[in-house]
Amino acid sequence: MQIAQAFGAHTIVTSRSSEKLERAKALGATAVIDTSANPNWSVAALELTGGRGVDHVLEIIGGDNVSQSAATLASAGRIAQIGFLKEPEIILPAVPIMLKRAIIRGISVGHRRAFENMNRAIDEYRIKPVVDKVYAFKDAHAAFDHLERGPFGKIVVRLSNEVGN
Repeated sequence: MQIAQAFGAHTIVTSRSSEKLERAKALGATAVIDTSANPNWSVAALELTGGRGVDHVLEIIGGDNVSQSAATLASAGRIAQIGFLKEPEIILPAVPIMLKRAIIRGISVGHRRAFENMNRAIDEYRIKPVVDKVYAFKDAHAAFDHLERGPFGKIVVRLSNEVGN
């Protein structure tokens, strides 16, 4: 969200956690959608864009949530499928994707040039990554448990025994 905003994007953050949505607002999200209150969240996203739809969706849930992502796209919009918190299959109707000329791209690990560009942008725009919690190496199992619960930001495992937030 911070990187997108640094480049002038308006950001809509979705979550089923009101706490995470409040934190996203505090970080400057343009808008937030509580998917617990709005299971058909694509309708809310379309309303927020005046019916135009969004240009880019960072999809981390997978499964049938991708159909919501597709429904919220603007013409020639893109979905970056980054993770699969729900299920590893993508479930969506093909016709809306075809009519919108949408692109779905799987993202795993980027190339070195993209990593270097990202680091330059982080420096230039003074972006501070959000760290949810720092764990000592001996508590790595707890860090993985935290990942399963869904952190807000990054989980850090320090190789030294010093722990800080």
